[in-house]
Amino acid sequence: MLKHTFGVKRLFWRIFIAFWLASLLVMIATGFVLVNKFSSDEYNKRFFNDVVSQAERIVWRYEQDLATSGGAKVKLKDWVNNKHNRDGHLIPMLIKNDNGKTVYHYRLNKIKLKDRTEQHVTGPSNREYQVHIRKPKAPRIYKQVLYRFQSLQFGFIFIASALVSALLSWSIILPLNYLGAFSRRYANQQEVAILPRKLIARGDELGDLALDIDFMINKTHAAASAQQQLLHDVSHELRAPLARLQASAALIEQKSPDSRHVKQIHNDCLRIDQLIQQILDYSKLEQGSPTVENCDLNALCQHVVDNMAVNYPGIPVHFTARGKIELAGYPEALLQALDNIIGNACKYSANGELVEVSTLARELSVVVTVRDHGPGVDDEEMSKLSQPFYRAGNQMHTNGFGLGLSIAVKAINKHNGELRMSSPDDGGLCVEIILPRTLP
Repeated sequence: MLKHTFGVKRLFWRIFIAFWLASLLVMIATGFVLVNKFSSDEYNKRFFNDVVSQAERIVWRYEQDLATSGGAKVKLKDWVNNKHNRDGHLIPMLIKNDNGKTVYHYRLNKIKLKDRTEQHVTGPSNREYQVHIRKPKAPRIYKQVLYRFQSLQFGFIFIASALVSALLSWSIILPLNYLGAFSRRYANQQEVAILPRKLIARGDELGDLALDIDFMINKTHAAASAQQQLLHDVSHELRAPLARLQASAALIEQKSPDSRHVKQIHNDCLRIDQLIQQILDYSKLEQGSPTVENCDLNALCQHVVDNMAVNYPGIPVHFTARGKIELAGYPEALLQALDNIIGNACKYSANGELVEVSTLARELSVVVTVRDHGPGVDDEEMSKLSQPFYRAGNQMHTNGFGLGLSIAVKAINKHNGELRMSSPDDGGLCVEIILPRTLP
């Protein structure tokens, strides 16, 4: 279930990744713009403040040494080289007094004039000094951005963008999952439920989709109900003239007991009666909502096998029950499904081939296997056998109506089960009925 909901290919991850990447790209682009603008200005301001601070300290020392002795430049050099006065960092610069005399010079010879800039400082004696320095070079923009991204604020933004993307994705996927489950529930149970008012009244595309699904389900249910009611009513209406026809045939038979025409009328009446009963059974499975009961599957299979001994006395049916098997379900519907499937196996074993019926209990499901050794079914027609009134076009073309397997499929679907058909290598047909032990 989790794999189905949160699989890699699910729409949730596509929306989540798209929104998250979009938010991250916007954040990165914004970071580049802001860092390029403000960080460069901040770096330049900090650089010139350091230059002025260092130059003022050097000028202050120079004038102090000049006032006390004539070797100011030599003492200044010794003072600068003292690590306690450098604070661990010296900026390359050239300082000249107002007469153009060099007061201090440190590693500026190789710097071209076009790469230099100038600042002015004032000493304690109010003399102005020129400070020549290299133009500041701000760190590379991507280094600044990476440095900013390592900050706590960007960490919070990164996590917050993921949470917002996840919530946005989930707000889109949640109603879609609900609508999917709603449509599947209608397909399985054929019962119209009411969509939540909150979902229909959203006012967006998802709300429109909910309205469309609600409209479609109601229309489909109305059409299916009308069709089922029509089948039910027509079948009942046919019963009265059929009974009169049978009575008339009986009266004619009293006068002409050996008339082959009367026998044909009886056979046709019997066939029509069987068709009407199957249509009623089909309609009953569509409309009915019986109470769930505890079903003994082995007893139901044995009951059908006993009936087959009467209906098809020349067909050997072997039943194997592997342990006691009970499940929650609808006994009448299961009995109809088993009777039709096992009956078909006997019908198409006209040459007296063996029909094998077995039950198997699993942890969460039970399996009924019906295996015959008749003519089998072409693979291309196997998927069509469950359609109402469809009969295979090969050697299995008999006098049936094509409703028996459709009734069985309806009964199995009513239990949320599955019907599988396969053609064994040695011929015949193998039908598996897989039923859950409990109904949802």
